[in-house]
Amino acid sequence: MKKKNKGESLIESLISMFLVITIIVPISDLFLKTFSVNVKTDTKNDINNQNENILEILKTKKYDEIFSFKGKYKITDINNFYNTFFIEDKYKILDQKNFGSEHKEIEIKQTDSFYVNEKGNKEYIMEITIGNIKNYYFPELD
Repeated sequence: MKKKNKGESLIESLISMFLVITIIVPISDLFLKTFSVNVKTDTKNDINNQNENILEILKTKKYDEIFSFKGKYKITDINNFYNTFFIEDKYKILDQKNFGSEHKEIEIKQTDSFYVNEKGNKEYIMEITIGNIKNYYFPELD
């Protein structure tokens, strides 16, 4: 008995290619979307960390200084931030890479809440907003 050399027909090849494509394309698209979401999330986390660092540096200022800085500021780079808020050298821990490439909107405003200091003067709690990060500056109580 003679063995027939049986090969793959065109229809079999097309069916197998169709099955592979219908499985691989959605899975690869899922991986690409997941990667894209991860990159966007990492970028947002970096921006939030930068804003938190800037906020913590601002909170090193004395009450009178923070009170005098009330208002809105558009900060273009890290040196602009350091110069605008007169940051001491020991707190200059960020560089331009940490600051990011986007402009920062910083708003410092007085809240309705306050403490009365030892001299009987009101010292207001200040609200500091940078991007979507909001925090409060509390006057030092001696």
